[in-house]
Amino acid sequence: MSLASGTVLMVMDLQNDFCHPDGLYGRSGKGFEHVPAAASSILPTILEVMRTCRALHIPIVATKLLVLTDPSGNAIGVEHFRADLQKLFSTEGFRRDTWGQEIMNDVLTEVRPDYEVNKWGHSAMYLTELEKVLRALEAKHLVFTGVATNGVIEGTGRDAVSRGWAITTLTDCVAAPNPKLHDASLLNLGHIGTTESAAEFLSRLSS
Repeated sequence: MSLASGTVLMVMDLQNDFCHPDGLYGRSGKGFEHVPAAASSILPTILEVMRTCRALHIPIVATKLLVLTDPSGNAIGVEHFRADLQKLFSTEGFRRDTWGQEIMNDVLTEVRPDYEVNKWGHSAMYLTELEKVLRALEAKHLVFTGVATNGVIEGTGRDAVSRGWAITTLTDCVAAPNPKLHDASLLNLGHIGTTESAAEFLSRLSS
């Protein structure tokens, strides 16, 4: 069986509100503006991996944070986030059918993902349709890219392993604004799965 068989490429949270300088994080300051910079540093490598996966017919699944609102437009269901994030999301950001909630145009114009899955927090598995999509695809191996390493990458990785999937994290295709948390999460992800560079992954695909 080839490496491509049963593999799904996961592109996590490359959304305008996270990753674009004009998005919510880029405009907010207080350290949040470091997320767009971190995403920008890995985006060219992610796009290279996405192009190769598309050529090999490896499914590409993108996740997107969605913040629910009450009839007045105030955020609801965000209690699991830390206090500064709850405040940030309270009146704007990641709303349905907005530019901010959408995947970055740099991604969509290069390689549009095959599937987009909305999520509510640090795991794209919890109370979402992701598990259904992956089982319908007969996925066996999930390959993670995107932001942030210590957030949705590790959160989803742990839930994926507990559901029986093998995981690989591409070390130069994930990022976080805090280097210590990024490095710690890579250690954790290497413990529950495998870690390798994009070049190593692409080389194994080609062989």
